[in-house]
Amino acid sequence: MMTQEQIDISSDDRSIREAIDKYARGMETANVETMRGAFHDLAILCGYLGDELIAAPIQGLFDWVGSNPPPEEFSFSIVAIEITGRVATAKARETDTHGTVIDHFHLLKEGDDWGIVSKLWDSE
Repeated sequence: MMTQEQIDISSDDRSIREAIDKYARGMETANVETMRGAFHDLAILCGYLGDELIAAPIQGLFDWVGSNPPPEEFSFSIVAIEITGRVATAKARETDTHGTVIDHFHLLKEGDDWGIVSKLWDSE
C-alpha cells in the first residue's frame, strides 16, 4: 500500500513533467502560448549559446521563440527530477538545429500547480 507521501510525490512528479512538457512542446512548435503555461510569471533564463552568455527575464525566451520558425529537428528527454517539498529541479537533454544542450529547470509549487522559475543551460 502506498503512503500519502508516496502518492503526493507521484502526483508532484506527474505535474512537474506536465510543466516541462509544455516547455518542450512550445519549443518544438514555436508556440509561445503553450510554453508560457510552463513558467512562473517571474521566471528567468541563463545559459550559453556557444560562448555567448544569455541572461534575461523569461519574456526574452518568449520573444525569441515567437520570432523564429519551429526547429527543423527537435528532441527532448527528461534525465532526472528531484523534489524537495514545494521546490524541484529537473534535468533534461534538448537537441535542435543549434545542437544539444543540457537544461536545468528549477520549479516552484504554488497551491497544486508547478511552474518553472528558472531555466539554465549549456552545451552538452
